[in-house]
Amino acid sequence: MQSNQAVEKMPFKEFAIDWRRKAKITSNEAARNFNKNPSSEKLGDETGDANREMILFRANRIAKQNGVKRPFVAGDASKRFEDFTEAQRELIIYALNEIGSFGRALPPFISIADCRLNL
Repeated sequence: MQSNQAVEKMPFKEFAIDWRRKAKITSNEAARNFNKNPSSEKLGDETGDANREMILFRANRIAKQNGVKRPFVAGDASKRFEDFTEAQRELIIYALNEIGSFGRALPPFISIADCRLNL
């Protein structure tokens, strides 16, 4: 089977680093739960963004309660967990833990240590 798209060759070292980075991010429970799009097969990718918007909205409310200016803006829903700063990831984890207490879609507790990425 031939494809019209040209495939770029990647040196093995770069491939190994890229593969390890992508495999390791899935071991981070906060990143895995924030980055997933739960209904993307049925309703399209906007569903995942809507879920992220809800998480970021809750994180903004938590920041406001702590006397911090809103760290997230509307366009941040399209970002991945690893694109945020460590302080922002910490707020996301607090929001995930709060939302997780309402149902079974998220684990009941995500460690705050997941705000530090070890890629």
